[in-house]
Amino acid sequence: MIEKIIEFSLKNRIFIFLLFALLSLASFWGVKNASFDALPDLTPPQVVIEVKWEGQSPQIIEKQVTYPLTTSFLSLANVETVRGFSGFSTALIYVVFKDKTDLYFARTRVLEKLSQSIKSFPKDASVTLGPDATGVGWVYQYALTSTNLNLADMRSYQDYFLRFGLLSVSGVSEVGSIGGFVKNYEITADQNALVNYNLSILDISNAVEKTNVSDGARVVLRNGFENMVQTSGYYASEEDILNTPLLSNNGLSLTIRDVASVNITPSERRGLAELNGEGETVGGIVIARIGANAYKVIEDVKEKLKTLAGSDVNIVPVYDRSELIEKAVGTLKRALIEEAIAVAIIVALFLGHRGSIAVIVLTLPLTIGLTFLAMTLLGMSSNIMSLGGIAIAIGAMVDASIVLVENAHKHIVEKRKKGLQLTYAVKIDAILESSKQVGRPIFFALMLVIVSFMPIFALTGQEGALFSPMAFTKSFAMLFGAIIAITLTPALMTIFLNDKIKAEEDSRLNSFFIKHYETVLRKIIGYKKTALVIFIGTMALSYPLYTSLKWEFMPKLSEEVFMYMPVAPMGISVDLASSITQKTDQIIKTFPEVKTVFGKAGRADTATDSAPLAMLETVITLKPKDQWRVGMTEEKLMDEMDKALQIEGLTNSWTYPIRGRIDMLITGIRTPLGIKVYGQNFEDIEMYSNEISKALKKMEESSAVFAEKAATGYYLDIKPKDEMIAKYGLNRDDIFKTISLSVGGSSVSTMIQGTHRYPISVRLDASARGDIEAIKNIPIKTELGQHLLSDFADINYIEAPGEIKTEKALPVGYIYIMPKETITPSEYKQIAQKAIETIKVPQGIRYEWTGQSEYLESAKKTLILIAPISLLLTFMLIFASLRDIHLTVLIFFTLPFSFVGGLLAIKLLGFSMSIAVIVGFLALLGVAAETAIVMLIYLKEAVEEKALEGKKEYDSLLNACIDGAAKRIRPKLMTVFSLMAGLVPLLYIKGVGSEIMGRIAAPMLGGLITSTLLTLILVPIFYLWIVKSKS
Repeated sequence: MIEKIIEFSLKNRIFIFLLFALLSLASFWGVKNASFDALPDLTPPQVVIEVKWEGQSPQIIEKQVTYPLTTSFLSLANVETVRGFSGFSTALIYVVFKDKTDLYFARTRVLEKLSQSIKSFPKDASVTLGPDATGVGWVYQYALTSTNLNLADMRSYQDYFLRFGLLSVSGVSEVGSIGGFVKNYEITADQNALVNYNLSILDISNAVEKTNVSDGARVVLRNGFENMVQTSGYYASEEDILNTPLLSNNGLSLTIRDVASVNITPSERRGLAELNGEGETVGGIVIARIGANAYKVIEDVKEKLKTLAGSDVNIVPVYDRSELIEKAVGTLKRALIEEAIAVAIIVALFLGHRGSIAVIVLTLPLTIGLTFLAMTLLGMSSNIMSLGGIAIAIGAMVDASIVLVENAHKHIVEKRKKGLQLTYAVKIDAILESSKQVGRPIFFALMLVIVSFMPIFALTGQEGALFSPMAFTKSFAMLFGAIIAITLTPALMTIFLNDKIKAEEDSRLNSFFIKHYETVLRKIIGYKKTALVIFIGTMALSYPLYTSLKWEFMPKLSEEVFMYMPVAPMGISVDLASSITQKTDQIIKTFPEVKTVFGKAGRADTATDSAPLAMLETVITLKPKDQWRVGMTEEKLMDEMDKALQIEGLTNSWTYPIRGRIDMLITGIRTPLGIKVYGQNFEDIEMYSNEISKALKKMEESSAVFAEKAATGYYLDIKPKDEMIAKYGLNRDDIFKTISLSVGGSSVSTMIQGTHRYPISVRLDASARGDIEAIKNIPIKTELGQHLLSDFADINYIEAPGEIKTEKALPVGYIYIMPKETITPSEYKQIAQKAIETIKVPQGIRYEWTGQSEYLESAKKTLILIAPISLLLTFMLIFASLRDIHLTVLIFFTLPFSFVGGLLAIKLLGFSMSIAVIVGFLALLGVAAETAIVMLIYLKEAVEEKALEGKKEYDSLLNACIDGAAKRIRPKLMTVFSLMAGLVPLLYIKGVGSEIMGRIAAPMLGGLITSTLLTLILVPIFYLWIVKSKS
């Protein structure tokens, strides 16, 4: 089959050239329209439901909305888990689906279930579906500053001008607002006036609701034209509110003006923003739609902001992911260029022929371009991982072309030695013969490299989402490289190869390697038993090497932007949260490496943010590293900041913006490692969590441990006295509405001012509701006159959960864990588990670990299951390449030899074992098999030539093996050196993404070294042994 394709390509060269010219144009389109992001979205498909119920406590929202919804969503198809977060006035429900579930299928199923339940919810509770985005989609954040506008005006500017303008940008799913004050028209009632006129606050509420209305009355015909009838009753000003009639008696009218005033006040705040420690500000968060081209979205947003900027407001970028994307792409772009140059230099040194260099180098951009085309057509993002797949494939993708070109050199030289003049027909014949000779085995060798990556496709969860783009792009690159090798490369050789080709021995470099390698090989080729002992001994060395290495899920990937996420005491007020945020921002801004500090406490106005006021998120944008202090690193800077931020009441934790949001969305926990404690009530959960926290804090391996106060929240609890309520002809609703208005200032209507919408609320004056005694004395209007609230209810301070978290409808509490820098999460879990086992578990309580240690265990289990299948396919492809069971077994059982070099490289570089390293070993499996196959191609060819001459005695076989190995060392060294040249830049280049690329390249490079030694020394020895046995 492969031979026929090669023959077809040579006979129909014009067709092949036209085909690849068209593919080149398509590749250019693919590159131009590629989608760029920093990292793949690692979050599973999930749908967010947002609940807003003004003024309600977490317990009320949980009982009436969150719990019913959570239990109903558990029955949906493909649901992995359902998490509920009920807080003050709001709740968020995360319906997390299994991997590979289509997001819009998931949203449709959730919407169907929601439509069945929504009628049973309280009428004041707003339940809506969140955007088709996640917290990872927070691609751009900005803050507003102004010398003329106050926080309320800036918030209006953000909500009604900037927000709507940015929502029109393609790819933007939502624009969240944070900070400032949402304007509220508060009707502040005078308690004494209400009592004097025998009115209640409910009378004001009813009057506003009935007055601030407009309606329509069809049409009236006038002169043949329709005149639409409308009533204009909406409030236009504060004066309109004050003139609202309350009652009329004997021609005298009583209005709101007589019992209340209208004041502009801020609406209830559950979040705030702070910039550079200079005070509160207003911020905006641009959230990209799932699957959108993040880089293009950000660039379009920045262009849109230029058109929206006003003279009174400055827009300050505080987080721009496009900078991270540019740095990541720049790192890998540099690596790709250096790799391509290195490959070209190797070809030039060994072949010394410009035309041959051109053939091989031309295949590189074409292979990369076709890979981009496939990515674009399949909707894959170009990011650190997908581009990394191309980077680690650079050397291997041209190996087939190198072998074909080099073998054509050999055949052309042989034709010349036979006295044939290199006419066009002779050249075509030589190229056809040489390509057919090595085409099939080298094609299947490249297929081996693809098959070796198969276990990556089987990974699920976060590790699958992270590495599958790399597996796809590497497979694309190898596939296109193999196809180009058997189609375009032979056709190009007919143009670029000529009679100036030198014999292999005419090159000084080749002669050097041939001479010294042949000398070594002649001395050792007969020592098969010694070779076997060396092989077994080297393999035995791998076990202690492996056991000496630590395990981690993934190396820390620098985003060059820090996120400081301290845990503050549960139940803090918005004013205290503001004070803490400003204080921490001021400290951080003193570091000379810091460009901007944007602090956020509480939640932004978006369903993608579930943060309570006790959760601080500070995004720290850093200056370029050439402006840092000498010797300063990210680790040192983070450590210095942590020491400077030792503030009483705060437990520090550090992460990066993307990493932190991924952790929160996947597990619900903001740290890389954590424990979830489940139970029947929050008191038991908090008690057991505290016991675990105390035990873990004593461990030397702990940097910070914090158990959530699951049962801690502060309430003023008002319980109705039903007998008294009934005695005075009232009902609970009358009492509760009075409390909601008097104390909470609930919204009763809306002030419409052009495109702006502001709530109108009714509330008692602060002096009449400021403490428990004042609340007890709130007047309640009855048919028998005014009475006090304390007559109808018991009022007391109590403690109960301030935020209610559930998972799969079970109450849950979180323990956040930050291991020390030198301790991996997997290692920490093993040590901590022993400490936890000493604590008695109360009945009805269970716990589970979550975070990186669990990702690692999941990945290990998957790899153990899929590895045998991958090895079987590898064996089958080796056999398809060589068609000899003995040689297949030889290569297959020598592959583990390469792992020793990989383990040595990991050990010497100080890396831990991780999924990235495992990916490197899987890639090594394919390239190690490839180098061994190239050796056996030429050993087999040399032995078969001797056999045709009738020379089958041992000495002839020995000389044939030495000739096949030493005389044909050039293609072997070219393939090995090109592979190494493609990996070395990934080890020394520093920048965004280099942490992962280095750990993938290290085992590949180390393994290639030992694999090459095996191929050059042991494979000829073992091959001679096999051939001799057959003879």
